[in-house]
Amino acid sequence: MKPDAAQEPPQKSPLILVAAAVEPEARPDVADTLEARAWVCRALERAGWTAEAWDITPSLLASPDRVSGHLEKTEAVCVFNLFEGFGTDSGAEHRFSALLEETGTPCTGNPAAVLETCLSKDAVSSLLRAKNIPVPEGRTLLPGDSLSLLNDLSLPLFLKPLREDGSVGIDEHSLVTDRKDLPRRAEEKLKLFPGGVRAEEFLPGMEYSVSCIGNDPYFVPAVSVIDYGKWNAGRPFLDYGSKWDPDSPLYDLVPEPAEEPVKERAKRLASEAGKTLGCRGYFRTDLREKDGTLYVIDVNPNPDMGSGGGFLRQCREGGMEMEEVAARIVELALEHVRRGEQQW
Repeated sequence: MKPDAAQEPPQKSPLILVAAAVEPEARPDVADTLEARAWVCRALERAGWTAEAWDITPSLLASPDRVSGHLEKTEAVCVFNLFEGFGTDSGAEHRFSALLEETGTPCTGNPAAVLETCLSKDAVSSLLRAKNIPVPEGRTLLPGDSLSLLNDLSLPLFLKPLREDGSVGIDEHSLVTDRKDLPRRAEEKLKLFPGGVRAEEFLPGMEYSVSCIGNDPYFVPAVSVIDYGKWNAGRPFLDYGSKWDPDSPLYDLVPEPAEEPVKERAKRLASEAGKTLGCRGYFRTDLREKDGTLYVIDVNPNPDMGSGGGFLRQCREGGMEMEEVAARIVELALEHVRRGEQQW
């Protein structure tokens, strides 16, 4: 039997490239994005898209023509951007996003300018403070700076790399409770992170995490809280190991749902912080409490999308399944372009 000449072949669903870092020896936080990419691809396929993994390697990022050439060849309608930089190059995150913007290809999540701003802890602090959003008192130390810059800060102090995310550089030596230990601790951190160290007054209260989705106004699916007083882990903060090392005493910590009225305050502050920084698509804001006041301690414009991570856990608590989250994030990227707002 001959096929019907008038019958048209089925059209292939539009293609979405799902980008993630691939490198020979990836840190656990970088390698985790590959697990996230796997579920995102499955979710997009179930939503009716064609999803294809896109490996972002150092050599690819060094060749902008290869990036634009791949986009042109595949005719992708959108890039689902899970790329968070490389183990030794966090700044690659915003440079890749900038390349995508130059091609005009819709891309999920935050634009390059926001990714770059949020990578700098002092820039975030300054911008939020200018809008009267509470942030911890802090100073930035660069190699060669005098520790006298920190004299007006009250102990305990919390030391963290100026330009890293994913809790990189946060360990048992980050909290300084005795000023005589400060020179040694600061020197150690600056050797590891010569790009600078941020020293902030440590806030001893509960820690809140707020995931946001949207292009302002944002939808907040849930707010989580950690009461460190309930955990016998030896330190009142999450370090790198607590997120990526199964042997860490805090690895199995599961934050609890926050309650009113602090939940509403956390949502409001998180949204204000995101709006101030120009966040869109999705992001997460972390806060800590001191004497009844909530302070923004971090805004993550490209949060971990692993199936066991905090962002998806909060989405599930808010009634959003993984497939719905992935589809909504793509919709937001395409919606942004349709509105003619793609002004990088």
